Amino acid sequence: MGNSEGPAARMGFQVQKEYVSPDRRGRVTLGSALSHGHYRVLVNDRGQVLLDPVVPIPASEVWLWQSPELRASMERAMTQASAGDLEDLGSFAAFADDE
Repeated sequence: MGNSEGPAARMGFQVQKEYVSPDRRGRVTLGSALSHGHYRVLVNDRGQVLLDPVVPIPASEVWLWQSPELRASMERAMTQASAGDLEDLGSFAAFADDE
């Protein structure tokens, strides 16, 4: 399948299909290599296409990703938690809203 030592291989890419052609509706079948997940499609000025795997974010959580300050705070919290830098504040059951 093509030259495995070209620029794409040096960037960590592997040929999945040697040649593909779009159908009448502009669709290209990529096969099982990309059968799961979601992808962002990027096209450069040379017409090269890159499929970048993405994880959908629930609309109710997008606020966190739109704020650099909140994201940085969350990353600090996750780093502290991973390092075991935690303080047990006890149960918050008394503050639960039991409807």
